[in-house]
Amino acid sequence: MRLSILVVSRTALLVSSMLNSLKRSLHLPADQVEILCSWNGDAAEENRINNDSGYKFLIASREPYHFATNMNALADRATGEVLLLINDDVVLDTDSVDAALWCLSDHPDTGLVGARLRDNKGRLTHAGILFDGRHSPYHQLDRLIGAEDDAVLGDPKPVPAVTGAAMVIRNENFQLLRFNSEYKVCGEDVELCLMLRSQLKLNVMYCPQFSGEHSGEATRSKDPKQVGNSEDLTRMRALHKRFIDTTDHEQLRIELAASTAEADALRTQILAKLKPQADVDRHWEDQTHALQLARLKLSQKLKQAERRA
Repeated sequence: MRLSILVVSRTALLVSSMLNSLKRSLHLPADQVEILCSWNGDAAEENRINNDSGYKFLIASREPYHFATNMNALADRATGEVLLLINDDVVLDTDSVDAALWCLSDHPDTGLVGARLRDNKGRLTHAGILFDGRHSPYHQLDRLIGAEDDAVLGDPKPVPAVTGAAMVIRNENFQLLRFNSEYKVCGEDVELCLMLRSQLKLNVMYCPQFSGEHSGEATRSKDPKQVGNSEDLTRMRALHKRFIDTTDHEQLRIELAASTAEADALRTQILAKLKPQADVDRHWEDQTHALQLARLKLSQKLKQAERRA
């Protein structure tokens, strides 16, 4: 199997750290891996890149930053059967890319694998993307628990969507769908996941063993143009609503199971924190109530779909 690693960067220190982490996270032979970078920094910064990965690194394009457009262009240059799409501010854990590749090959209904990510304080930042009652996407349990909490460990499992900060997908499937370049800031990863589930009838899998530290848009956050965009959110909400209205029973069960698991994790946290912390407890309770409502709506939708079948 040949792997193509795709990364967009303009910061030498970040991409060098990511490259260095590949030494311990991936153990394919050197001739089976290529790293393609879309560089949008200056020449002096580019010269400071240190590739200590053991794999061939190539600046494949030099274009202005636009994540979806840059990644699509890199995929067009990729020669691997499998793609690892990764942010330059991700530092991978030992054997984690190996685990993602195993998950993709060992689960025949899986089309895309997402990672377990944490911040520099060890708090969870990604274990799958869920949708609230208004169809807005969010990272489940984001910074509410530690990344080593039992709630997000265990075996790989299907989830509604995952972040494009670290995902593994077969090249042929990516080329069938590609990132929607109409998103201004974010959302192309969410749409890719929903299209893979609806059009290709494949699952999006969260793999806890595919893990690393993600400093959280360390490059993007420095650009005032890269902030939240209401058009992107509106597009994602409409897309997920159409998905829920038209998808099959199995995909509805995945949505319901993900919401149920998060609600159970939140309830466990509340019970463990029953002490005089009124503001914190109210926050947890509000989160749980909102999730329970979303879960009820999904359950009703599933029952209606089964009656129509």
